[in-house]
Amino acid sequence: MSRTAHKLLTGSGATADSGDDDFNLVTTLLPANGSNAAQNSTFIDSSDNNLTVTPGTEAPAQGTFSPFSKDVGKWSVEFDGSSNLLWTSGHFQFGTGDYTVECFVFFTGNDSTSGGIFQLSSGNNDGSSPAMALRDTTGLTIYTSSGQKITGNNNTFAMGVWYHLAFVRQSNVVRVYKDGALVTWNDGSTSAADTTNITSTAMNVGRYYSDSYRLKGYISNFRVNKGTAVYTGAFTKPTAPLTDITNTKLIACSTNNHLFERSSINMAITNTYGTAKTKPFSPFKNDAEYDPAVHGGSFLFGQNANSSLSVSHASLFDFGTADYCIEAWLYPTQTSYSNSWAMWASTIGVNQYWAYTNGGGNQAAAGFSSYPAGGYSGANWHQATSYVWNHIVFQNTGGYENWYKNGTRIYNVQNNPNHGSSATGMMFGRANHYASYFYYGGYMSDVRVITGTNYNPYSNAASLTVPTAPLTKTSYTRLLLNGTNAAIKDVSGSNNIRTLDNAQLDTAIKKFGTASMRFDNTNDYLTLPQTEFKPFGMGDFTIECFVYFDTVTSSGIFQLSNGYLNSTTRGPAAGCSSTTGKWGIYRGTTWDEPVSSQVPSTNTWYHMALVRNSGTVKLYIDGAVMVSATDTTNYTDTYFVIGGWYSTGYLMHGRIDEFRITHKARYTSTFDVPTEAFPNI
Repeated sequence: MSRTAHKLLTGSGATADSGDDDFNLVTTLLPANGSNAAQNSTFIDSSDNNLTVTPGTEAPAQGTFSPFSKDVGKWSVEFDGSSNLLWTSGHFQFGTGDYTVECFVFFTGNDSTSGGIFQLSSGNNDGSSPAMALRDTTGLTIYTSSGQKITGNNNTFAMGVWYHLAFVRQSNVVRVYKDGALVTWNDGSTSAADTTNITSTAMNVGRYYSDSYRLKGYISNFRVNKGTAVYTGAFTKPTAPLTDITNTKLIACSTNNHLFERSSINMAITNTYGTAKTKPFSPFKNDAEYDPAVHGGSFLFGQNANSSLSVSHASLFDFGTADYCIEAWLYPTQTSYSNSWAMWASTIGVNQYWAYTNGGGNQAAAGFSSYPAGGYSGANWHQATSYVWNHIVFQNTGGYENWYKNGTRIYNVQNNPNHGSSATGMMFGRANHYASYFYYGGYMSDVRVITGTNYNPYSNAASLTVPTAPLTKTSYTRLLLNGTNAAIKDVSGSNNIRTLDNAQLDTAIKKFGTASMRFDNTNDYLTLPQTEFKPFGMGDFTIECFVYFDTVTSSGIFQLSNGYLNSTTRGPAAGCSSTTGKWGIYRGTTWDEPVSSQVPSTNTWYHMALVRNSGTVKLYIDGAVMVSATDTTNYTDTYFVIGGWYSTGYLMHGRIDEFRITHKARYTSTFDVPTEAFPNI
C-alpha cells in the first residue's frame, strides 16, 4: 500500500503496511483529506431524527480526542512539577520479600526539574525506600536500606524520550534496569544490599522525598509486583503495555482515567495532588489507524456564554414523567467553576438541567444535581474529575433517579420528577436558562439522549458496565452527538482542531490525497487546544509539512507561543520574512533567516521541517539546510497556531498539507523529500 493510499484510507481503520515506527511520538498529524470547503464547525446528530445542531458564536472545537483515542494501556499521566498521585494499600507492604516497581517515564524538564518518579512513603523530607528520581547533581537516584545510590550527573537521560525503568529487589539485593540494561552507579557497583522490612502502605507516583521533588514529565504503565523479582538479568525493553502477571498489585497511568488501574486488584486511588492529567500519549502506538466508529470524537467547550451546541424540536425532549437517560463522557479542563456549577446539559424553553457542582463549599450540596427534582448526590468526589475521561449517566426509571459516575451509582432516590411538556430543544456546554454563568469547560463526547418507558439502556443496579466503544443509537434515541464530523482531523487522536474564519479544505490544489488546508490571509488559521498540547521542554522535535504559497511576504506557517497570535516574537515558529520574503524561524525569541537570498516561489509545493536535535535547531527546505543555530530553550508554551504567526497581520496565504509534529528529531542531515503521504499509524 502506498503512502498516498494511506491518505485516502484515513478513517478506514485499516492497518498500515509497515507504518511509522515512531508514530507513538506523533502528537499531531493532519492529512487534510476530505470534501472541498469542509471545516470543523459542522456538527451532526447521528440519531434517526437527524436534528440540526447549532453552535454558539464560539463553536466548540471538534476533533479526535476521545475516551477511545488510544487503545487500553496506551495512555499516560502528565505531571507538571506540582502534582502527584497516591495509592494507599496493604498490598505495598513488601516485608523482606522480593518485589518489582517499574514504569515508562518521559522527562520534559531538565536534570534539575524532572524530579521524583515514585516513593513508597507519604512523608516529607523522607528518605524511605524504595524510591527513585532523576535529580540535578545526582542523576538517577534511588533509596535502599543501604542508603542513597546515584549515577551522578552523567547525562545518561535525554529529555523527551520514553525510558523503561525497573526497580527490583531479589533475595535482599536491589538492582535497577534502564531499558533492560543493568544500571551502574557512580561507585562502580550495579547492586545494593537491602534487608528493609517494608511496612509502608503509601505509594506516591510522580513524587519523591518531599513536595519539592515532583516530576515534570509523563509516566505510563506504572506496575507494582509484590513477591516476584520480575527481572533477574538483562532483558529486552517491553514493546507492549504491561500486563497483569502473577503477583501484580497495581498497573496505573495507562487508561483514559488515571483514577483507575488495570490489575485484578482494581485498587482505588487515595488522592491526587495538583493537576495530574490523563493524556493520549505513551511508548506504544495504536493497533490500527484512526476510525471514527472505533476511536470516536468530541467537542471542546470554552466555559463561556458563547461556547455551546443546541438542537430544537417541539416535542422530542418533553420528558414529562417518562423514563429517560441522558449520558455523555466529560473531560473537564476547567480549573475553577463558573459560580460553583458546571451545567453541561439543559433543555430550551423551560429551566431544566443536568449538572455537577462543588456545592459552594458545602459537601451536602456537592456532586451531581438535576432540576426540576433538585436533588444532590452529596459528595465532593462525585464531581466530574478534571483532566480525566468521566462517564456520566443521569437516568430516570419509574420515578427513581439513578445517577452514575464511571459505572458506580452515586444517587438512587424516588423523586418522581415531572419535566412537563414545554421543552423546545436541548443545549450542551451551558444551561440555556442561565446565560451569564454556570458554564462547562472541557471536552464532551458521545452525548446520547434516550426516552421511552422500558427503553433505558441501563438497569438500575448499583453499578453499570462503562462503554468500551463509542455510543450508537438504540431504540428511542432522541439525540446522539458523537463529535466525529471534523474535516481537518488529527489522526494521532490527540487534538480537536479549531478552524478559524474561513480556514478549510481545498480539493483543487493538494500535495497528496484529495485535499489540502487553504488559508486566504484574512483571519484564517487553525489552533491546537492549549490544554492538550504536549510541551517540548528540553527535548528534540520535528515540525513539518508541505507548504504552497499564493503570496510569500509575511506568511507565517506555524508558531508555538504563550498565546494565540498575541503579537509576541516567540518560537519555535517558521514562515517568511515580512521584509525580505526569505524563509525564517524563531528559536526561543531569536529570529534567524538564511544569509543568501532564499525566497520561496509562489505556486510551488515545498517540504518544510523545523528540527531540534541535541540542542541544535535546523530549518530544512526540500531536505536541504536553510538555517542552523543553537537552541537549548526549555519550551513550556502550549499555544500552537497553524497558518500564521505573531498576529493576524502575518497569516498564511496559500495551502498546507500533511502537517505533522513529532517529539523526535526525524532528520539529522540532508535528506530526500518524502514522496508519499505520511503514515497514519
